[in-house]
Amino acid sequence: MASISTERNPKAVRLERYLRERLDAGPFYCKSKEIAADLSLSASQVGQFLGRFDGEETDVVAERWAYSGGTRWYVRPADAGRE
Repeated sequence: MASISTERNPKAVRLERYLRERLDAGPFYCKSKEIAADLSLSASQVGQFLGRFDGEETDVVAERWAYSGGTRWYVRPADAGRE
């Protein structure tokens, strides 16, 4: 399976930067479509990148949490355990 490199894709880099800024206030839940509106990306693009953030490649971990009108994600720093 091909993976998207977050280091090379400018949209993924922008998303990671955005998430790190939001993480200053602590871990949070969000939907792809909410982030997409803030970054002028599609919800599909945001969901693809979030699914690939795994803590080893980025400073951000995004865990698929629930689905209700769109995927809800739990976003936390890679070095923090699940709260």
